[in-house]
Amino acid sequence: MFERLRRWIGRSPEAEDRLLAAEREAQALRLELTERDKTLAALREALARSQDQERSRAAAELQARFERLLSALAAPAAQVLMQGALLEAGSRPIESKDVLSVAKRLVRALEDEGLRFEGDVGATVDFDPNHHEPLSGSQALTPGQAVLVRVPGVSFHGKILRRAGVEAREFDAR
Repeated sequence: MFERLRRWIGRSPEAEDRLLAAEREAQALRLELTERDKTLAALREALARSQDQERSRAAAELQARFERLLSALAAPAAQVLMQGALLEAGSRPIESKDVLSVAKRLVRALEDEGLRFEGDVGATVDFDPNHHEPLSGSQALTPGQAVLVRVPGVSFHGKILRRAGVEAREFDAR
């Protein structure tokens, strides 16, 4: 304690002024850091709230889209089940046009949500391994070769989910 007192008494006024200025600056910096930490904590909380709100909004939007899709599929799906039950019971013959009508309604509902069917059955196109796959493993198809689409491909918002099934196009030599 005496050593401190001796050091304090022995200081010059200029040294004391510099020391006081340094202590004021240190105190100001401590206050600034405390404020910065409070601001940072508040920003983190706001970000967390914003992220939670965005997740909730995205989940609600996804739920609404899914409900719209299921609503569009509900009636055709119920018809498929009803037609299947009638067919199994043998009480009434099922007409192919009725089945096709229901299938078209199902496809239309899926297309409304972004599903696309790539390639028309029976169409001749140039083989592209990114969009087509041979139906037979024994066929060696080359890019650009004429092929016949047998099974449409499926994409969703530009992403290929299933490549179109194709086979080599055989030309008549007549």
